[in-house]
Amino acid sequence: MEMSIESWFNLHYYGFGHDGEPLSDGEEDEEDLESTPEEPIEEIDDREFPFHDDVFYINLKGPRVRTGFDNLPMEILINIFRFLNAVDRDSAALTCKRWFDAMGYRDFLGEVCFHFEEVTICDATPPIELFLRSFRHFSNIKLTRVTFNGYCEFWDVFGDYIHEITFSNCPNVTKSKLTMILKRLPFLECLVLEECDELFKSWTPVDKKRIEPTCKNLRKLALRKNNAFTVDHLDYLIAMGPNLAALEVSKCLKQIDAPTRVKILTTILAIMQRRKKKLKSVDFSYTMYDDLFLKQFAEIEDMSLSQISLSFFERAPIKDPGIIDILRCQTNIVHLDLSSFLNLTDFALIEISNSLHLLRTLKLNGCWLLTDFGVESIYKLDRLRVLDLSDCDKISDRGFMKAIVDRKRDCMNQLFLSMLPGLTDGVILKICLTLLNLTVIDFCGSDCMNDTSVQFLFCYLKCLRILRLNGCVKISDAGLTGENLAVAAIEMWDAQTTFSISELRSLQELQLSGCFKVTDITLMHSFRFRELREVNLAHCVQISEQGIEAMSLNCPALEQVDLSDCFHVNDRCVEYLSKNLLRLRLLKLVRLPLLTGASVDSLVNNCRALRYLHIRGCHKLPKDSAQRLKKIPTLRNIPKC
Repeated sequence: MEMSIESWFNLHYYGFGHDGEPLSDGEEDEEDLESTPEEPIEEIDDREFPFHDDVFYINLKGPRVRTGFDNLPMEILINIFRFLNAVDRDSAALTCKRWFDAMGYRDFLGEVCFHFEEVTICDATPPIELFLRSFRHFSNIKLTRVTFNGYCEFWDVFGDYIHEITFSNCPNVTKSKLTMILKRLPFLECLVLEECDELFKSWTPVDKKRIEPTCKNLRKLALRKNNAFTVDHLDYLIAMGPNLAALEVSKCLKQIDAPTRVKILTTILAIMQRRKKKLKSVDFSYTMYDDLFLKQFAEIEDMSLSQISLSFFERAPIKDPGIIDILRCQTNIVHLDLSSFLNLTDFALIEISNSLHLLRTLKLNGCWLLTDFGVESIYKLDRLRVLDLSDCDKISDRGFMKAIVDRKRDCMNQLFLSMLPGLTDGVILKICLTLLNLTVIDFCGSDCMNDTSVQFLFCYLKCLRILRLNGCVKISDAGLTGENLAVAAIEMWDAQTTFSISELRSLQELQLSGCFKVTDITLMHSFRFRELREVNLAHCVQISEQGIEAMSLNCPALEQVDLSDCFHVNDRCVEYLSKNLLRLRLLKLVRLPLLTGASVDSLVNNCRALRYLHIRGCHKLPKDSAQRLKKIPTLRNIPKC
């Protein structure tokens, strides 16, 4: 087939000739090309070239060869989408049908939670009316303070696709309504009942002779912030899920009498005894129980748990506490959360290090009895990925150095060390040289962070995605920009090298609340993050219009911004944010005396994705600001200005 010069160039650019074979040096015939009449060439659909799709627009006259990302195998496309967050994937899904089909992957759907808050669940009213016309499926649903109004077709249409559902503080949900909904969710895997005391109060008596529905696929049952459920309620819910593998009873049993609490705890132990072969995860964090409960927990034989979450507030015996027995029995634990376990001692931590060799996550936030003697034993946990020692104020450099720094830890990616007055800036360099793969680091309120130590973070931890430095008052522009430093981060002979926070190109969350020495200089010279989604600059009192403008232009992916108590922020700042940040979803403007009605107009006219707005304490705002803000169609909370 003959072809035009433009079409020939389109294929020749990629090394293909007339018949799909590579061209040789002697095949080019200028006379034939000049005398050949232009004829259209058929579009090639099944050719693949290792080039970016945009390169096909080099020659606009020639036909476009369909290849590149739109013809990638679905497995490769899904792996590429894994690097995107949920918001970016939603935007990418609008590109073409193939990309939209990739969004149907189960893991991606599970990351998106459709939250219905303070609405009426009825077919004839929005938003249910809109959802019934949708062609998408939803796997995670949360209902908060909703009102149920009769039969709803929504559950028949989407019930087969829902895998997780949460009922949170729904005042008129009853046993019959709950049963009706669950019957239409045949593949439900997780059921969460949060603040549902009204449900349990109206659910009497409990008929355990007829259990319905039976959710055979239910893997997790979670009761959160509930105080009105009884033993019968608990038995009934457990019987609904014969294949339960995870049980959560968190933040419960705080407002009931002691005999009833003991009876419920005894029932929980009996349930664990019956389901010990299938049970893999338990979560009793911030629930009232005593050491006897932990002792009986440890006495359950042939139960192998991989995840345990416990908090303890009662007085524990000094010798042989119940937590020690649990740690000796459950040696297959992978994730252990003992946050706010106030009586956890060094001997318990030593037992953790000696027994739990498979441990990957260890959270000890608020365990104030721990000292260097116990923390040193953490060096034995060579598979550790997440470590939280926040608010363990008796830990010093010596214990932490032996626990973490003196051993190779390439697998560790999250470290939380907030509120630790015993750490000094000398340990920061050791952390950076040892934990090179950290993606999350938290030093909130720690005195060890200053301009010099923060430079080490920028130099070595290039993979950081979340950086939290709230309350680190020693940090200034010099440390964040690398300019005018008293001492350079690296000095060799007469050469000095400094670093800027802009070196962290993968940064997605930055917390600088309370760092009052940070000024517009940092925002103008170092805030250039293409992936930054959340920034907290509350109480940074020297930030003003110039810095906000630069940040809004150089960080286009921002979704959450907190400028509370930055009293130099004015109407122009709000205008820059609303015009330049097209993805802005959450904005906090608390106690800003310079804001007027012009800020309200900017938000109403420019914001197209704003969902949550906190704008209280701004005394110059007009009285009708709340009514005007209702014009933002996406806004979920109407602030009381």
